[in-house]
Amino acid sequence: MELNKELSRQVEVSYLAGQENDLLTIRPAKTNVDVIQWLSNSKSWLTEKMYQEGAILLRGFEISNASAFEEAVKKITTNFDDFDEEASPRHLVQKNVYTSTDYPNDYPIQFHNEFAYAMAWPMTIFFFCNQPAKTGGETPLADSRRVLSRITKETRNKFSRLGILYVRMFSPYFGVSWKSAFQTDSQQEVDNLCRNLEIRTRWDGDKLYTSQFGKAIEAHPVTKEEVWFNHAFFFNPHALEPLAVRNAVLEQGEDNFSTNTTYGDGSLIEQSVIEEIREAYEKEKIAFSWQKGDLLLLDNMLCSHSRAPFEGRRELLAIFTDKVYRKELT
Repeated sequence: MELNKELSRQVEVSYLAGQENDLLTIRPAKTNVDVIQWLSNSKSWLTEKMYQEGAILLRGFEISNASAFEEAVKKITTNFDDFDEEASPRHLVQKNVYTSTDYPNDYPIQFHNEFAYAMAWPMTIFFFCNQPAKTGGETPLADSRRVLSRITKETRNKFSRLGILYVRMFSPYFGVSWKSAFQTDSQQEVDNLCRNLEIRTRWDGDKLYTSQFGKAIEAHPVTKEEVWFNHAFFFNPHALEPLAVRNAVLEQGEDNFSTNTTYGDGSLIEQSVIEEIREAYEKEKIAFSWQKGDLLLLDNMLCSHSRAPFEGRRELLAIFTDKVYRKELT
């Protein structure tokens, strides 16, 4: 599908670094382009491009704040929804708009696809840069199809055969609380919800321990391509960086890990496999510096993302849309 002549005259489309497999970027070709109207008229083309590229950056348009961000997103989709099983601390800015994460700024966030461990996830994520960091704070991307192609056949087969076991500990004193993750104050409601989601629960006072089974590889429901779509790396404490943080977490003992992953039979994921996955992400990494007003469109299954450490105030906002249920893909 091609843009019609009038719409194509309003924008410039190119790869950010001038080469394919980099980030496809759309900029206004002239001043005073009405981004809301352009998005509304270009929705089908943008959707098709995102299936090809995994991510698209809109830069230089007049998107000035959270309200303008939400209005722009509504021209592409109105399928907003809530998501249980939250793992990243974030807070609501306004209806449908959240902070991207409230994780400490001096530590990196590893590559992941949002909610890939859960029974439902957003198919599309929109990021908006309201304030770039003084230094750092990039959101590196990695195409999930190409990451999968870098995973060895032996590793793929083992994960396909055994699956992944996700183990989590929700504490009122660390990370995301169970009340926030499941949006209720009732332990009984949590048990009922988890039972419906095939999540096993165990309580220790106000601490909640959960475990659930997941797949490592999924097929995209539209493109039908296989993608590396899981939290085997992201949830595993052996993947943490920097090394000092990793060692400090590992010293706490397995029962105190906020997240952990094993193979589906409970056996440990080898450190060599963790490093293999880390290298696959690193070799497919695309990094760019945020500019104020940037709008990033991300197909959550086709493209993983991460976050670099940063200095100074950074405000990156997010909207999660187009809910997909795992059972629909099975």
